[in-house]
Amino acid sequence: MNIRRSKFIAILTGFISITICIAYLLLITVFDFRALLNDLLSNIS
Repeated sequence: MNIRRSKFIAILTGFISITICIAYLLLITVFDFRALLNDLLSNIS
């Protein structure tokens, strides 16, 4: 019983960490694209 609970907690923690990692990478990608877009728009005018 104790081993089953430990495995569940380990899998849940891994899933949460992977989810946070993917969200972080998406945020970094969006903000990097916005900075590139702002540079392009400022160079046009």
